[in-house]
Amino acid sequence: MKRNMDELLKVALTPMDMPEQKVNDQILRKAKERQNMKKDQVQYRRKIPAAVLVTACILILCSSTVFAVYKYLTPAEAATETHDNALQEAFMSDDAILVNETQESGGYKITLLGSVAGKNISDFWMKNGKGEVLEDRIYTVITIEHADGTPMPDTSSDDYGKESFFASCYIRGLDPVVYSSQSMNGGYTAFVDNGVEYRILEMDNIEMFADRGIYVGVNSGSFYDRDAYAYDENTGEISRNDSYVGVNALFELPVDKSKADPAAAEAYLKAFEDSMNESDEPLEKSASELEADAFMEMLTSDNIDEYAEPIESTRQICMIDGEGWAHYSYELESGAAEDGLVLLDGLFADNKPGTKYISGWSCTDFGLSGLHIDVLILNEDGTVTFVLYQPKV
Repeated sequence: MKRNMDELLKVALTPMDMPEQKVNDQILRKAKERQNMKKDQVQYRRKIPAAVLVTACILILCSSTVFAVYKYLTPAEAATETHDNALQEAFMSDDAILVNETQESGGYKITLLGSVAGKNISDFWMKNGKGEVLEDRIYTVITIEHADGTPMPDTSSDDYGKESFFASCYIRGLDPVVYSSQSMNGGYTAFVDNGVEYRILEMDNIEMFADRGIYVGVNSGSFYDRDAYAYDENTGEISRNDSYVGVNALFELPVDKSKADPAAAEAYLKAFEDSMNESDEPLEKSASELEADAFMEMLTSDNIDEYAEPIESTRQICMIDGEGWAHYSYELESGAAEDGLVLLDGLFADNKPGTKYISGWSCTDFGLSGLHIDVLILNEDGTVTFVLYQPKV
């Protein structure tokens, strides 16, 4: 979980055979909203009150198919690498689908390790464009590696991202140009271990469509490429294009059909259609949010001590892991608590001791009195201090 976290949900549109422009604009708008929400979510692991947030395959037959030997991390181990204890537990539960199947195309091997779905099964959360926490999600773990064994570039490397891939779950019977992680609140977390790139994909929980069938696809590029696959509008089937030059792996996820819920699926599609037709006008913010926004717009790392003061009970030396993530945690007298982590790469470019960095902030409906500002400070000995600030009253 490194630099790529700032590049979640890269979205582009296919240059040929496009759906109508209205659909394109809607997907781009929704995807941009998800990217912003995911970027905020990635930097923090928040403890949310339970009352608020109690939060293998039938393969498309092709000659390139092989079955993987267990040389990979398990899905639970992959979740551990991203510091997601709740997701680790979910992947160790009976609800998890373990697959471990590999396909080879375009000079790469793609492995579908497994999937799990449910409500509040991750320590991380996303919000939709209305600011609502998305509780019901499906998480799928895949690996990407060079077929010749050449190590994949680490996510902190300048070479990372030069070869892009788009991965998503799809629903049989729904056009993947419209229905994919791009438009269904999707994103991913990635890391490289032993030369293999791991991605934990997430999007809205689509197990309600289990009776239709669910695919997992990985193709070259940063969007769904209709040239990589063929979608049959009559049968709803998605299949690989064998003449495609590039990666176009496609798996069928062996989800339990008893998890299908036609009524919920119909309601989801209706809500999806309504959201695609929503106005692009920005959502109206509350007076408290506007007040907090105005305060943060004038606040900088240089003037923060003039307008805000530290909450000394939260001051601590961060634990920095081997990947460069600074970890901290605190609990206030009010009961508010947070476990957080911030990637330090590039934050203190001049290495000047005492430099402050505002890594995030949160507010409540109580205006500035409920505004908390996360601050990192570089120390003389190279360690990093975390302290929570609040506006001076």
